[in-house]
Amino acid sequence: MALKDIRNCLSGAASAASGKVKAVGGTVAERAAGASVVVAERAKEGAQMAAEAQAEARKKKYAPVFREEYLAPDYDLPNMIVIEDEDKRKGIDVCEGAIGWLTRANGMEILHLYHEFVDESGLVFHPLPQMDAAYLLDVSGSGRFVNLECLFAETQKEKMAELQNVAYCLGAKYCRLETYESLEEESVVRRKGKVSARKMGAVSASATGEVECGGTSLEERRMLFERDFSGSDKPVRPQLSWFKSSKEVNGLIDMRCSDSFDNEIREYTVEIDCRSVATLSHARATAIDAALKGLKISLGLSLKEESSRESRQKMSFYIKFQ
Repeated sequence: MALKDIRNCLSGAASAASGKVKAVGGTVAERAAGASVVVAERAKEGAQMAAEAQAEARKKKYAPVFREEYLAPDYDLPNMIVIEDEDKRKGIDVCEGAIGWLTRANGMEILHLYHEFVDESGLVFHPLPQMDAAYLLDVSGSGRFVNLECLFAETQKEKMAELQNVAYCLGAKYCRLETYESLEEESVVRRKGKVSARKMGAVSASATGEVECGGTSLEERRMLFERDFSGSDKPVRPQLSWFKSSKEVNGLIDMRCSDSFDNEIREYTVEIDCRSVATLSHARATAIDAALKGLKISLGLSLKEESSRESRQKMSFYIKFQ
């Protein structure tokens, strides 16, 4: 083979080898670039998942409630609501656009509703919606939420109104409602106001109506109302709410509305144990007190004490038809 031919052959081989090296190098570079893209995408996905997990954790922490969630037909509305200022959650990203938030305290779920959403909520707050006030769903079934500070006073008014309506519907000429409360005392007791007291032992009363009693038992009576009517011989069976399970009240209604015999009832006294028409059970009142304490909400009264006081009371309902 001529020298020229050898040189040409060697040159061609070198060119081919160089091409192969370039080809191999290009493949490695492309693979490396592709791997970098995959790593970047995976890192981006990981960061996005971490951000979503963090946002989800913050949602669980702050538990915001949004309008579409609240307005859904299957929304489970808690029995207790606290009306809040929207500024309390201002600047918290997961709470943007919310109408309030949920908390759990002492086993109870509580909705913290922004005052700005009260009108749109469709709920009735009695007596008025008030900032920082706690409300409980009316146990009588009216559907309204009652301010806990006046819960016992409001339910007392409802019970009085219901018994007055019973007297009116049954055609009474006169009715009277009294309450009496048994108080257990171990020291001298002083009570002011227009009361009558009965106890075993010494009793002294001043001209101002102050009653002083030693001993361990005191009974205090108080007139809640008395009414006069023209009377009617055409009784109408009244609708009951608080007293719908009261045997005494239902027995009175049955006797007055019965047309099976002519032995008409002329007057009747119903003794009602207030525990049978309790506003709140002792256990529930205690639980609500503990829940409010955990939320740092002050009522200015103890529901547990109010429940205990109510459980010591009895009602005496006198009604006259002729």
